[in-house]
Amino acid sequence: MIGKILKGGSFGSKVDYVTREKHDKKIFTSDTWKILGSRGLMGEKRNQIVASFEAQAMQNRRIGNPAGHITLSFAADDKPKLSDEKMLKIALDYIKMMGLDKAQFLIVRHYETDKPHCHIVFNMVGDNGKRMESGRNRYRNKRVCEALTKRYRLALPKQETPDMEKLHGLERAKAEIKIAAAEALRNARNWNTFAALLARKNIHIIPKYRRGTNEMQGISFQSGDYKVKGSDVGEAFKFRNLDSYFSQSNRQAAPKKATVQTKSSQSGASSISDEAMRAVKVTATTAAGMVADIGESVGQFIGGLFQPGPAYDPEEERLAWELSHPKKKKPNRGIKR
Repeated sequence: MIGKILKGGSFGSKVDYVTREKHDKKIFTSDTWKILGSRGLMGEKRNQIVASFEAQAMQNRRIGNPAGHITLSFAADDKPKLSDEKMLKIALDYIKMMGLDKAQFLIVRHYETDKPHCHIVFNMVGDNGKRMESGRNRYRNKRVCEALTKRYRLALPKQETPDMEKLHGLERAKAEIKIAAAEALRNARNWNTFAALLARKNIHIIPKYRRGTNEMQGISFQSGDYKVKGSDVGEAFKFRNLDSYFSQSNRQAAPKKATVQTKSSQSGASSISDEAMRAVKVTATTAAGMVADIGESVGQFIGGLFQPGPAYDPEEERLAWELSHPKKKKPNRGIKR
């Protein structure tokens, strides 16, 4: 059993997803999902559920994103013994052990795949109006899943290749991106090769900037009409984790770090994000001939894509900070007699 904590989205979008409200009704019929249980909700219709969640969330408007979402996934081998009643019992035990039993929640099971799983949509605002801190505690989630796996003698879900025939829309695009990204990561030691291998399969890297700056904050993967955040593809495909991996690979391959200079804008500020965007675009358009040289300057740059420039020295910055923030001397009060 594995629990995955998901972030982002409103109560409306989460309820629509778990109840297949906005999905193709010819594929996701009423027998492909079922509400197993709930707490604190006015009814089982979509508008009633969403209104219930939103009404309680109004008790604490300081919580910016009160819609919680957790998936519980089980191994295919456990499917014969996971009746609706058994899955509900496990989900309720999970909710209690996570400390979410004093909040509103909705438990929905999906049947369209061979791997049994259910979704828990819950309110980050508890009955007392306070934040449910444990709702996004990944360490607690891991411990709870391990305990329940042992208690119910469950198997750990295997990393299996998903059945594409049973996936549609965003879910299919996400699965295709994950498979392609994992394969590209196994064969790439730098951003240049990684982006080129993905572009061969018409998947492009979309940089995300910190608001109002040119500072890289994250990446998404674009496949056709669908864009998926790196964190949604997998932990390994977050921007920082990928950049750290490629930086380490480059250091191992070349102990002597090459100096990479970036052009400055007219104002004199470094425009590393603009260079990164151009590099990714160039890589994408030349994916069919990846073996060919796509340009020494672009290759050098994207090999250490998004790394701090050579002028950045953490030790030097620390010393500069200490010099600008001198320690205050403690007063010598002497020995009282």
